[in-house]
Amino acid sequence: MADIEIKRGYEVLPDNNVRFGIRVINTSDSAISDVEVILDYSESLFDLDGSKVRKLDTIPPAVPRTAKFTLKPRGCIHKEEIGAIVLYRDHQWNRHTLEMQSKEVHCVCPFLKEKSITRAEFLTLLDSGYIEERGINFEGTTVDKVVGFLHHTCKNRLYRVDEIPTENGVIIYLAGDAIGEKAHYLLTTVVKEYEGVTQVLLRANSDKNHGLNGFLNETMNNLRHLVLSAEAKEIGIIKKEQVINIIDSVVQRTTFAGGEGAASVNIKESVVQRTEIKDDAEKRRETEERRAREEAEKREREEQEKLRREREEQKKKEKKEQEQKEQEQIRRAEEEKKKEQKAKAEREKKAREEAERQKREQEKARDEERRHREEKERKAGEAAEQREMRGQRRKMHAWEESERRVQQRIRESRRRQSWLGYWRWLCC
Repeated sequence: MADIEIKRGYEVLPDNNVRFGIRVINTSDSAISDVEVILDYSESLFDLDGSKVRKLDTIPPAVPRTAKFTLKPRGCIHKEEIGAIVLYRDHQWNRHTLEMQSKEVHCVCPFLKEKSITRAEFLTLLDSGYIEERGINFEGTTVDKVVGFLHHTCKNRLYRVDEIPTENGVIIYLAGDAIGEKAHYLLTTVVKEYEGVTQVLLRANSDKNHGLNGFLNETMNNLRHLVLSAEAKEIGIIKKEQVINIIDSVVQRTTFAGGEGAASVNIKESVVQRTEIKDDAEKRRETEERRAREEAEKREREEQEKLRREREEQKKKEKKEQEQKEQEQIRRAEEEKKKEQKAKAEREKKAREEAERQKREQEKARDEERRHREEKERKAGEAAEQREMRGQRRKMHAWEESERRVQQRIRESRRRQSWLGYWRWLCC
């Protein structure tokens, strides 16, 4: 059973890049170390920002760590699988390799044609499907110029369903159909002036999720290019939470009056509601508009304050994580140093033991050679002594044989002399 759990996901960023995240969760009872995530992607379809290897170092039990990759698509991406390999060491320092299940990635910029529908049909379609929001601030331009640029951007691609003027701005409803597939794309645009800044807020809706980010990013990029070409200045992206709040608050405050006694249409959270105008409608409308503005401004200030606190908390959290990471790195470095010193001492000890063993073996070999030489010399000496003794025995034997022969000749000579004397005696 694996010691880790792998989760993966992605999001399409406002610049149409894909942020791919791989979360590794340590499900064991001990810390795992040397955790590395190697991304497996098609280099012909994506350009990767940075290295495809992310090091997560040590992960304590039940603690998740996420490796983030930013991929730049070279074109439209549909059903492209991205995988990864996770490497780590367990508490026994054993190496493990685990392959992540591939994840399908979609980043499509659909080809659109105008979809001629009524406002009621538009609002009905808004009740279903998928939604994405974007927002951007411009300085040095006006609402009318930005609206003109938006119409130029969406020309021949999106049908202008309705355009509703509001206080300090305008709401525009646009609709289009995807060419080659059954999918609609709706765009709700709020352009407003706020404290000298022109805010552009886009909300895209579609019954197909895979092309929604591409559609919204392409529209935003084309509009940005036209506005900046007119010597305006981009001063920041509006966060998604603020975009949602501003669009909802502007659309909610928008009221269409058809005269006294006529019905008014209020668009609240993209749902059409009809109310009857009472006798004091004008006064009440002004009061409600003032209260709505104050409430919206209050919510916006609270949201900004909340975002500011969140940013501060995030900075503190990141600083704390960085400090913990640095401490962990220092601790790991010290542990690695101790391990290296221990391993070095063991290697030196083994080297000394090996040298002593080799020395003993050499001395043993020399002793054995000396004993063999002495034994050989002893045997050679004994053989020489035996040869010498045999030679001496042969000499002694030869001398004894020669002496025996001499004695025998003497005895024979004496015997002849004795016989000769006897004959002489007899003869006399």
